[in-house]
Amino acid sequence: MRAFVALDISDPKVLDAIVAFQGELTSTGADIKIVEKENIHFTVKFLGEISQAQALEADNCLRGLHLNALVAEVKGVGAFPSVHRPGVVWAGVAPDQEVRFKATADAAITVLEGIGESDRKPFTAHATLARVRSNRGSSNLTQLLRLNANRTFGEITLKELKLKSSVLSRQGPTYTDMGAYALV
Repeated sequence: MRAFVALDISDPKVLDAIVAFQGELTSTGADIKIVEKENIHFTVKFLGEISQAQALEADNCLRGLHLNALVAEVKGVGAFPSVHRPGVVWAGVAPDQEVRFKATADAAITVLEGIGESDRKPFTAHATLARVRSNRGSSNLTQLLRLNANRTFGEITLKELKLKSSVLSRQGPTYTDMGAYALV
């Protein structure tokens, strides 16, 4: 099964602000695939294809964590690998809150060491908003991203870390929660 660990964005006002921005992304004419509202989350660790036994091991490891809830301002937009060559459009967190986000992510990443894929890049707090399919309209997209680099979507409180499975289809991914771990 394809799996990952995430922090869901569930605040309706913040999600509505993100969806409004996704509408602006679409209006650029760029060739993008918007992430569905119910699938917007901060990825903590992508595990990739793992076995049922590895999923159970991940669940046990995550249950042993004792992490604090996170209050964060969803702020800023950008793209991987860069705004000039966007492949993935994302929203981040306010810069002064990244350290707490990283500490939570690092704790989860550490306990999951040896399960699933190795991390190729250091953790960056980001919620994927859209995936770019081709270069069509990319100059308009780049301009919109530059203009909204410091856009604020609102404040969220994250009280759960989740282990999720992902099934890919032509319509997009379907996520299923396999475990939820309280942040107190």
